[in-house]
Amino acid sequence: MPKVSIVIPVYNMQKYLDKCMQSVLAQSLTDIEILLVDDGSSDASPAMCDDYAKKDLRVRAVHKPNGGLTSAWKRGSQEATGDYIGYIDSDDYIEKDMFERLYERAAATDADIVCCGLTHLYEDDPQRRWTEQMEFETDSLRKEELKSIVYPTLINDGSFMGRRLQPNRVTKIVKADLVKRNLEMCADEVSIGEDYQFSLCMFLDAQRVEIIRDYFPYYYYMNNASMTMRHDKTYPEKIRIMRDNLCRISDAKNIYDLKPQIWNDYVCLLVLHVKGIVYKQKEVPYRLLKQEMREVLSQPDVTQALRKWDMPRLSIAEKLFLYFMKHHMYFAIWLVVRLYFR
Repeated sequence: MPKVSIVIPVYNMQKYLDKCMQSVLAQSLTDIEILLVDDGSSDASPAMCDDYAKKDLRVRAVHKPNGGLTSAWKRGSQEATGDYIGYIDSDDYIEKDMFERLYERAAATDADIVCCGLTHLYEDDPQRRWTEQMEFETDSLRKEELKSIVYPTLINDGSFMGRRLQPNRVTKIVKADLVKRNLEMCADEVSIGEDYQFSLCMFLDAQRVEIIRDYFPYYYYMNNASMTMRHDKTYPEKIRIMRDNLCRISDAKNIYDLKPQIWNDYVCLLVLHVKGIVYKQKEVPYRLLKQEMREVLSQPDVTQALRKWDMPRLSIAEKLFLYFMKHHMYFAIWLVVRLYFR
């Protein structure tokens, strides 16, 4: 039985897969299993997965019909035979000691989860990078600390986008039995916040979590231009699906009521979307932007969310913008976004 199973979902990643796999095969922890899960790719990725499996006995290629990212990492998790499971996205890469350091902490503490930080990279701006990690009062969290320190602000700490949980699958190794008994809680249809459902399940069930602070061995690629400028009219439905599934997980676990925090997070995402309606569509006439804002803000669950949010740490400007949204003050929204997002 390998110490760590590394699950790598692959979908049309022929451009990036070699760099990812070079970093995985070079791991200083050699007692690993690597599961390449081809999610119905239409490029050369399936053949590349098979080639890696032929060249290295630690690699297994798993082929499945396209079902999306969640379905791919779930399938790899089901196939995993290691004591712990870790994840890498096939367009990213890692430092050679990442899994050794994570596993050493896990073995020394019998932790259910061991976490590290990650480094954000931008394809369209190679000089830009920033790091991210979880910030709690202690780096060793038993169940009592999780309940008293972590859960009260896990999803929202009362500020705008105040997420204290770093949801990324790829910054953690988790005991395999903990992952496998939670797979059915992670819905395939969630397309935004896929990792939130995973990490929420893990943190609610964990008896011990360890954090390796100031260690950023995972390199996560982002495309800044496409992410910031692409407008998605289906976004409100996507975040509703995410919200409902997170609430379902909170209810099913019945350990701590996270629903108020989940609704606060949902409101923050709504704010980002409404701002995006204006600043991502600079050439669209105001009357059409107003119509789209009305369609979003008139939805019953949006109306409910704008009435029930509770974030005492919001700035005056953030509270004012929510007031505009709640009272359908479309011109005020348009004007504020135009002035501050030129």
